[in-house]
Amino acid sequence: MEKRQSNFELLRILCMLLIIGIHITTQTAMDGIKINDGINYYYVTLIGSAGRLVCNTFVIIGAWFLVDSDFKPERVVSLWLEIFLYAVPITIACLFVGCENASLTTLIQAFFPVFGRPVWFGAEYICLLLLTPWLNIMLKDKNIYKTKKIVLLFGILIIGCATIFPIEHTTPAFSELIWFCFLYLLTGLYKHKQLLINDWFEKHSFLCFCICYLLLCGVKFFSDCMEISSFRQIFVYYREHYEALPGFICSVFLFLTFKNINVKYCSAVNLISRSTFAVYIIHQTPAFYRFLWNGIFHVDEAVKNDNVILYSLIVIVTIFIVCVVIDQLRILFMKKVICLSKIYRITCEKIAKFYKE
Repeated sequence: MEKRQSNFELLRILCMLLIIGIHITTQTAMDGIKINDGINYYYVTLIGSAGRLVCNTFVIIGAWFLVDSDFKPERVVSLWLEIFLYAVPITIACLFVGCENASLTTLIQAFFPVFGRPVWFGAEYICLLLLTPWLNIMLKDKNIYKTKKIVLLFGILIIGCATIFPIEHTTPAFSELIWFCFLYLLTGLYKHKQLLINDWFEKHSFLCFCICYLLLCGVKFFSDCMEISSFRQIFVYYREHYEALPGFICSVFLFLTFKNINVKYCSAVNLISRSTFAVYIIHQTPAFYRFLWNGIFHVDEAVKNDNVILYSLIVIVTIFIVCVVIDQLRILFMKKVICLSKIYRITCEKIAKFYKE
């Protein structure tokens, strides 16, 4: 079997670093840094504005491989277990330590990775995996015309409304799962050459990403410079709503950038990439993340001491490395113990039987 190139694995790593970036800036005192704070302000804006839109990129990367793959129940069960094995012990530990956000509610959430949604992206992605057999049927040649119509309709309903009306709770027919399905079908159409992108945009995708991203950040620069609060609210809306046009376009161009670069197979990169989702789960478990920022790393104190850039970069890299190391142990435990267990095998067989019938 030909070894997979590492371009998409590098993209996964970059996306996760950007996700940590938005979390450290929006969940700490870094979010209060003003324009008169100089370079710290521009740094916080640039590093903290991409974390939501790269959620699209994560889905697109997954869809790129899943649209041509057979359904494997092991993917669903393993992802469910990954969330469970992190969220439950971390929450119990936080309850024992007395973390502010730890409660019976967060513990119950942790025990139910889908319905409790301890990490929202994981819950929605599991649901997407469960739907992939039918989504792949929609991408068959005989259904392509109808699928194009569905994608067009949802694109108008979701992207159009979320872009034209940057007001909370105005987007019709929107939920994370519907949006993920839309991205999945869109990616399938593109990969099967049923959706063409102009060659110039393909060739200059990184330039297009930079321009779109700087325009998004520019809304914040302009609003803070001119002291126009309404523009600041628009920026926050577009930063948070990855289904609106700015975030959607940025995520697509970011994906195209890495798709079109030739990165040879690198075992280290691919090994690290396997643990990117674990990085997300660990540092965003609801009972834990506020303690992480200020109980362990004291980010707010660093902001007060005007030690923002270097300290936050150290924190981001440290979180990423530590979580990857921890997850390598979890992967070994899954492989040597859980995946060989009878209950794991029976669960996978039951799911496979449901889809076979």
